[in-house]
Amino acid sequence: MPEITIEKCKYGGWSVYEFDVYPRSSVLAGQTRKRHINSYEKLEEAEKHYPQADVGCRDAYNSFDHLPDGDDMEAFERECLRREQY
Repeated sequence: MPEITIEKCKYGGWSVYEFDVYPRSSVLAGQTRKRHINSYEKLEEAEKHYPQADVGCRDAYNSFDHLPDGDDMEAFERECLRREQY
């Protein structure tokens, strides 16, 4: 089961995030994916709908160091998509 967090929004309210892993077709393949799944005005509402969630901020800590520079990016993306098909 993916990890879920409830985080205080910068401008008020609360956001719910789900963490899993980017698929092979992504340029971030294998790294942590943080996806926004819902928003609430009050923490109690978010906790009611997501009782298993941890309250607090968590960063995905993704890196782009593995990506090629310049024109090689298109070839890299094509290769990622090709691998995803097999």
